Amino acid sequence: MTIGKKATLLLGCLLVAAAGVAGVQYWLDNIKLPAVSPTQVVEDYFSALKGRDYKKAYGFISLRHYNNSFNQFIDRAAMYAPDMHLEVTGENITKDTAVVATRVVVPLEFGLYSSDSSMDLVRVQREWKIVHP
Repeated sequence: MTIGKKATLLLGCLLVAAAGVAGVQYWLDNIKLPAVSPTQVVEDYFSALKGRDYKKAYGFISLRHYNNSFNQFIDRAAMYAPDMHLEVTGENITKDTAVVATRVVVPLEFGLYSSDSSMDLVRVQREWKIVHP
């Protein structure tokens, strides 16, 4: 085999390998569901808020959708009661978006206050991120 044919064969093998790596990368980033579920992301987010770990909580947010700075986020998140309790009541995943239904229970002087809500999440490559905290 001549040097030209060897170089062509080697180049062909490198192109096939590169295409395989790109295919696996695409599958991981766009098709395979993230390892951590949307429900777990919401639970971890509220746990970080309860512990006043705002840096960790901010890491669960999609900065593509939430435009407030970290300091603005802290101002908003500091209003949450540290004794609040989160109950996840449902989860719905549709391709690159998810909705987690929640009930937040806060003990007040006159009794328990509960509020049903939902949190929208979006897939950002291999992670679920909260759209609007």
